[in-house]
Amino acid sequence: MNLHPMTRARARLALREATRAHLFDPNVSLIDFGLPQHDGQIVEDEVAIRFHVHQKFSNFELQAAIARGTTRTDLSQPISVGGFQFQADVLEGTYRPHLWFWWQPRPSAADPRARRSDPLRGGVSISDENHNGFATLGAKVLDRSTGAEMLLSNWHVLVADWRARHGQRIYQPGRLDGGSGTDTVATLMRDAMAVNLDAAVAMLSGSRRLINDQLGLGPVTGVGQADLGMIVVKSGRRTGITYGRVTGVEGTSPPMRYSGLNRIISHVITIDPREYGADVSGPGDSGSLWLDATTMEAIGLHFAGSNSPERALANDIQVVLDALSVNLDTRR
Repeated sequence: MNLHPMTRARARLALREATRAHLFDPNVSLIDFGLPQHDGQIVEDEVAIRFHVHQKFSNFELQAAIARGTTRTDLSQPISVGGFQFQADVLEGTYRPHLWFWWQPRPSAADPRARRSDPLRGGVSISDENHNGFATLGAKVLDRSTGAEMLLSNWHVLVADWRARHGQRIYQPGRLDGGSGTDTVATLMRDAMAVNLDAAVAMLSGSRRLINDQLGLGPVTGVGQADLGMIVVKSGRRTGITYGRVTGVEGTSPPMRYSGLNRIISHVITIDPREYGADVSGPGDSGSLWLDATTMEAIGLHFAGSNSPERALANDIQVVLDALSVNLDTRR
């Protein structure tokens, strides 16, 4: 959907007002700008300020929920800014970071994404040295100052603990896929959680080469911008190659739980399945790159999602790259 620049600017103002007023409502899980739903169906030719909530209430239930403190107000009222009005849409969704831990049933170890990858590429299993889990290697990036080669993934994949320090080892495959100290491919360099982004980079150790390739998809061609209705694709450790559709942009998540502390996550892109009933992501896909399915340009870094309803969340990739002071390596 090609929005008029003035409409997008007004939407940003309305979204800012909605976020200021409602981000800490206990029932809100995300606020973004995007395609509304009517009777459970996504509407392609309308836009709205969208409130994702843990539970939707009927008109009859709403006042009782407000009295209980479950929610604070009726979120379905239009948002007015500068004489311009945006409709509000309320949809259900509870989101969690998408790391796979040892207590969950383990997927098949026969998956090539779970095995040692040489050369390294996007879409394969990684983890930090201290947590028995796995997630996804996103892509190769280059430090803007030094040109040093690094790998990109999430904070909760490469850092994973507030006590973690520079130099923490990164394994490929991840520990839950059998990785150990002999599989060290990088060491933690820096992260972007201080600016509300679930993203981090690790310096390659030189033990294995990292190439510009997404397993099963091919190379990343550049950096793009998410647009409403855009069809996107990712290659992740848990659910492999899946397709989705961008339904929301410029979102902000209320505090999510990260290693015992709550953190707001901003610059969120919302992605729904391309087809009804299809998987879009799952635990273990954290760190995957979402790509424009037409151009193979990166548009987002996957970090969280929901299985009911099926939905994925990603951080805007350009914002991530700027915060980490790196560039995607798009050389073939």
